[in-house]
This record gives sequence, C-alpha cells and structure tokens, in this order.
Amino acid sequence: MNGAKYFSIATALTLVALLGFMLAGFFPIVVDFAFGIEAVAVVLAMTGVAVVSFVTIRSSLEQAARRH
Repeated sequence: MNGAKYFSIATALTLVALLGFMLAGFFPIVVDFAFGIEAVAVVLAMTGVAVVSFVTIRSSLEQAARRH
C-alpha cells in the first residue's frame, strides 16, 4: 500500500483547480467547480498522509517485533 498515487492525483486535481480559478476571471460560475475540485484534492492528499503514516507505523512495529 503506497500513498504516492494519492499525492499524484491530488497534485493533478490542484492544477486543474488552479486552471479553473484562472478561468473564473472570464466565467464566474467556474469558481464553484474549482472549489469542489480543490476539496476533492485536499481529501485525497489527507488520505495519502494517512496511508503513509499507517505504513510507516506498521513497518516500525514490525522492526521492533523482530528485534525483541
């Protein structure tokens, strides 16, 4: 289990949201979609953090179990 794919998807969604914010100067309705996309990106990034934390703690516990 790896959190890198979550971070990659979140980064791509953030770039799409940034494009949406730039287009909002011409089409104000795009702001709502950009905020929605950014919200999904934040959720995916936090999921990636949780996965990386879980894997790190699990590997640390496995190493500790092997030593003792």
